[in-house]
Amino acid sequence: MADSLWMRLREVHWEQYQCSPSSKKLVPKILENLASRKEARAMKASHELWLALCSGQVYSAAEPCLPFLIEILGISELGVQGEILDIMIQFAGLPDDETAPDWQKRLRSSLKKQAGYFNKLSRSRDAIVAARAFSLLRLI
Repeated sequence: MADSLWMRLREVHWEQYQCSPSSKKLVPKILENLASRKEARAMKASHELWLALCSGQVYSAAEPCLPFLIEILGISELGVQGEILDIMIQFAGLPDDETAPDWQKRLRSSLKKQAGYFNKLSRSRDAIVAARAFSLLRLI
């Protein structure tokens, strides 16, 4: 049986990664809430995650978050999907050159590997999801 989300989140050494100093909650807890079946909780978590990872800059905690975000994206309501894609758009806006730190290069590479999935989402019945997926594709 596959490990549950919370168990896999515990395996990541989150203390090795930076997130925004303004973040009031720990990233693993935010990701758990983002995966909630309760849309209001997931939407609140999407805002908290944006603050933790993208407030002022993209922080290195984005790298270990990405696989979880891809997984959660597949089980989320359309509104939450749009918010997750908005976070990923911020990730895709990172520099794509030799001067970028290694974690940024790995993050961008991971995003590019998901291009097929984002292409599928760009044809979503939800206009916001489709537009954000298309924007993400243009950036990667």
